[in-house]
Amino acid sequence: MIGNNTGQGACRNPAQRRIELTGWGCIDSLSPQNAQAEKNRRLGMAKVNLGGVELAYEVHGQGDPLLLIGGFTMVKEAWAHQVAGLSKRLQVIAFDNRGVGESTVPQEPFSISDMAQDAIGLLDALGISCANIFGISMGGLIAQVMALDHPERVRKLALGCTTHGGKEAVAPAPQVMELMAKAADPSLSPEQAVRMRVPILFGERFLQEEPQRVEDWVRMAVKYAPTPQGAALQMKALSRFNVRERLGEIRCPVLVITGSQDRMMHPENSRLLASRIQGAKLYMVEGAGHLFFQERPEEVNRVLMEFFLS
Repeated sequence: MIGNNTGQGACRNPAQRRIELTGWGCIDSLSPQNAQAEKNRRLGMAKVNLGGVELAYEVHGQGDPLLLIGGFTMVKEAWAHQVAGLSKRLQVIAFDNRGVGESTVPQEPFSISDMAQDAIGLLDALGISCANIFGISMGGLIAQVMALDHPERVRKLALGCTTHGGKEAVAPAPQVMELMAKAADPSLSPEQAVRMRVPILFGERFLQEEPQRVEDWVRMAVKYAPTPQGAALQMKALSRFNVRERLGEIRCPVLVITGSQDRMMHPENSRLLASRIQGAKLYMVEGAGHLFFQERPEEVNRVLMEFFLS
């Protein structure tokens, strides 16, 4: 067991101990392996190979580590607002999940558990035994598995616009499902597909009052559009997810946060999560949509900073 999981999210990082247990066994914090891990932490942008899957990642700032886990087809660049704000007091790690961005697009199907193991492997490579975790949408699924299967690695857990999965999860409205299906048409260009999804990703007020920021997001999403194979593999992984019956096992402090106008992931899913995780707190970003962290970065960063530093 790494650190001390007391229910308060207590844990320590390698620099605080001479002997540390990692995914590769017990190693001396001053060994060549840990020296390389420290070098990786200082590189800023790099890649790590985890048993044939290469993950691209960035490290920013100093302080307690915070791992950001993106949603479906989301790339590390989409975390720009959170990296800028949260790295002032935390060491922020953003990465591309397998299947998207600069990370490997596997040839074979994979699961959310596989992606959670990727995240654990990245922490191992960086010499981080325990971290704060913030997962968005599909990234929230990955974060839940990390907290359930590797509780000693998670100090505090923030779950954004996500679900526990299963039949009791609240599905999007029929018209949203129809639009999502149309946007997945392989005959569409990346820009056409991205623009088709815009109305269901942002809140109404943001769409009306911030057209330039919407355009900035569209350009970013088109630039880093996934391959059809990468998107299909991620979709298959998340479609099989269900941890509803295990939520009671989560013991670290949990913040559930979402936009009140989320059309992609109904806000009721966040209420269900918060009600089923002991001691979880729920924060609603009023008027924001699925990409609430893009719409209201200052508010979201403030809430996250208060949670992770408290």
